[in-house]
Amino acid sequence: MKLEPISPGTIIKDRYEIIQVLGQGGFGRTYLAKELDRFKELCVLKEFCPSGSGEYVLNKSRELFTREAEVLYKLKHPQIPQFRAWFEETDRLFLVQDYIQGKTYGDLLNLRRIEGRTFSEAEVIQWLRDLLPVLDYIHSQNIIHRDISPDNIMLPDGGTKPILIDFGVVKQAM
Repeated sequence: MKLEPISPGTIIKDRYEIIQVLGQGGFGRTYLAKELDRFKELCVLKEFCPSGSGEYVLNKSRELFTREAEVLYKLKHPQIPQFRAWFEETDRLFLVQDYIQGKTYGDLLNLRRIEGRTFSEAEVIQWLRDLLPVLDYIHSQNIIHRDISPDNIMLPDGGTKPILIDFGVVKQAM
């Protein structure tokens, strides 16, 4: 069953107003939304919508989505978007997180490439120094991210420290 994207202006759970689709991956679609109960504060709704079909694929996808919600719920770090909620409505599963206004490092790298520039060695070293404490924290929680890439790390507008996003492909370490 293929779920169509939710239209802008739609209100989910009498609380979240969809603004736009932010992206789509193998297991989900992300939306920018306004949380009406929190003074229209922006947030991200991630919807479970696997690309495959068949009972095994759907069950496995649902299990991974549920695992992501459980992982995000227990993570508390200033460089990880805060988990807000997890719910089901009209046969759709959602999780809600803080919205990070900014650009991914993939976008920043592409902008620099267009300008004929790259990140300097000093910038890369500082970036790693700022990112390693987040990785240390999630590893201390027995979590392995498994998809650390420039597209899953953001620089918030006006911020200096990278934010690790998209925990859809996590592994709980034994």
